[in-house]
Amino acid sequence: MIGDYTLMFRPVLKTIGAAAIMLMFAAQISAAQEVGAVSKLVGLAKLTHRGNESAVVVAMPVSIGDKIRTMKNAQVSVMFRDGSSAELGESSYLSIDSYALAGSTRTAGLLALWAGRLRTIVKVATGSEPSFEVHTPNAVVAVRGTDFETAFIDNRPCPEDHSCMRYTTVGVSKGIVAVSNPSNPAPPTEVREGYETTVACESAATSPAPLGMEDLGAPGYH
Repeated sequence: MIGDYTLMFRPVLKTIGAAAIMLMFAAQISAAQEVGAVSKLVGLAKLTHRGNESAVVVAMPVSIGDKIRTMKNAQVSVMFRDGSSAELGESSYLSIDSYALAGSTRTAGLLALWAGRLRTIVKVATGSEPSFEVHTPNAVVAVRGTDFETAFIDNRPCPEDHSCMRYTTVGVSKGIVAVSNPSNPAPPTEVREGYETTVACESAATSPAPLGMEDLGAPGYH
């Protein structure tokens, strides 16, 4: 009789087993998508995860595809699993478009700054140069182990071209970045420690000049 019951419920057991495996696999995928966590919060900020928006709190997990928006006088810092970090200034908007990890080592990363200011400190393992980029609506910043600041300003005249009302500025505190405009065929501009560049509208990145961007590096931003 017991054998008969076992035979009777075998299809059900198989279904339950398959469902359990699928749930476990889905959980593993979800965990793998978590690439860091909020390490610091000042003021009010919102995080959108899979379409659901919630208030940011310290230690909140951050995953690929998440979007973070800060309010006025707010700041959010994210510590990624590879040791790199991103500090989002006030009235700013960031999305984590991709972040590939092999254990605790980053192999690729892409952050998109849609508004405001972002300071990024990129960690690179000895002897390697993993891909890491920060994108804005009109610029691509390719990074090689560095500490740099990016700002995207909209609806304000660009200091380099007053006829342009949207621009990106990039200032490097440590390391090197290559800055380009995806809509302009000009080659990337290499910016070294202590220098900055500006990308105005559809123009190429300007020649590097000594650091001194307006607003970037303002008190409380670092």
